[in-house]
Amino acid sequence: MRPTQVAQLLALALVWGGAYLFMRASAPAFGAAPMAFLRMLLGSALVLLPLMIWRTGLRPLLLHWRQLAVMGVAFTALPFLGLGFAALSISAGMLAILQSAAPLFAALVARIWLGEVIGPRRALGLAIGFAGVVLLVWDKVGIREDAGLAVLVTLLVTALWGVSSNYARVKMQGIDPIVSAAGSIGIAAAVLLPIAVATWPVQMPPTRAWLEVLFLGIAASGLGFVLYFRLLAQVGAVRATSVTFLNPIVAMASAAVYLGEPITLRMLVGCAIVLTGTALTLGLLPRAKA
Repeated sequence: MRPTQVAQLLALALVWGGAYLFMRASAPAFGAAPMAFLRMLLGSALVLLPLMIWRTGLRPLLLHWRQLAVMGVAFTALPFLGLGFAALSISAGMLAILQSAAPLFAALVARIWLGEVIGPRRALGLAIGFAGVVLLVWDKVGIREDAGLAVLVTLLVTALWGVSSNYARVKMQGIDPIVSAAGSIGIAAAVLLPIAVATWPVQMPPTRAWLEVLFLGIAASGLGFVLYFRLLAQVGAVRATSVTFLNPIVAMASAAVYLGEPITLRMLVGCAIVLTGTALTLGLLPRAKA
């Protein structure tokens, strides 16, 4: 990778790793649904939809509305609503670590749905990765008594994204990635609107919370997707996926500084185990020479 591409990868890790921090920080002020709605609205209206219109016009939305509707409702609105709920109870670092297991779920779904072969090396990776998840959630690690439910919701979201990657692979071949992102996030905003209105906070959130949501919408859900698709085109899927391994590190470090969240030994060990298993599952670790 060239230095400019490494810089882009690090920038994406800062944006997406920081997203967990700002979800955790802004969720108590807004509530799960309003925060998720504003994130989707800002990302689509201010970044992705204008970019899509400039590149392709609106016609692709009409051509692929069914696939985009499934992606927008099942794999965007529901997951981000779930993450908003979980962010009320568990730390940003824990959110990021559990989310980094998404490739493990994706591999399992590919085996069940698409019949994709899982060789011994990938099977070992899955076993190691899920062992790390078990270590993390064994005693419902969190910062509130209801963290157990939040952990379960986060894992369900992670599993949903494992399904979504396979759905996109099967049903969304040939759709421009910017169209996919703009359409799914825009539809998610529309779906979340009535829930956000019904649960809008009685007290106006402080300026700091609004700035945190602006970051989530414009940087994480808008510019982050643009940067990710650019990296996909330049360096390929395997190298672009390596951002998965940087997100938890950024989330834990930034949350420790910004929110004073503790970084426990269990989190560090669990993170290392999950990421090792994920690397094996994705084929990112070199094979030993005979």
